[in-house]
Amino acid sequence: MSGSSRSLSRSAAFVALFLVLATDVRAQAPLLPSGDADALIDAGRWSEAEETLYGGVRMQPRDPIARARLGRYLAMKGALLPGIVLIEEAQQFGLPPATARRLTAPFRSLLDLRRQESAGARDSTIAVRAASRAGALLRFPVVRSARRDTVWADLVPRMIGLDSASGASPRVGIEVVEWLVPAYDVATRSLRLHANPRSALSASGRRYPVLRSPDEIRVLVAPGRVRPLAEALRELDAKWWQLDLVHGVLVMR
Repeated sequence: MSGSSRSLSRSAAFVALFLVLATDVRAQAPLLPSGDADALIDAGRWSEAEETLYGGVRMQPRDPIARARLGRYLAMKGALLPGIVLIEEAQQFGLPPATARRLTAPFRSLLDLRRQESAGARDSTIAVRAASRAGALLRFPVVRSARRDTVWADLVPRMIGLDSASGASPRVGIEVVEWLVPAYDVATRSLRLHANPRSALSASGRRYPVLRSPDEIRVLVAPGRVRPLAEALRELDAKWWQLDLVHGVLVMR
């Protein structure tokens, strides 16, 4: 088994441990009441949304909802630890503990995954295939150690862990590889995985802000235009792209 395959297999096994909890988070959504910032995010006015969220905390520093909303937003941008800290502070100001736990659960899991895998990470390139379904990004090989075989799984931009790795049409969530800041060359169908989490910061190409939740990854393709990741890649006709969820950006050329 190659180093990259071993790394992906370890990640997938770790993700499976919190899959049930992450599913519960999605089932209970929304956990916070909708506010002006949510409407601004949906409308593609992300800078205004961020100003609104920070302004809400400045105006009411002990308001648990305002603080939790800002924390959730920062975590969605990739600032996992600051986001978690703000949600924990919101609990001190009155946010129900169960709500705080469900809000932070997927972000804690991502943070733990990044910490666990970063020590042994190394650059690698994997030959992949085109996605087999709408909404997926690509297919890559997943080694199933129990069966000693390999399956081709669709990589989907959601936190689903190993959705159906034993089925005829398996899917794997983006969290399995996101800590390696994946870069995909569409023409050669090669997926480059990077040990350096800052690799995308020096990559050349057009840059688009992204926000992620357990359910989806959204891209701000233009002011006022928000698209799910797979749709954004098609609309912008990406020939090469790198997804940096650590810093909240999609690089494309």
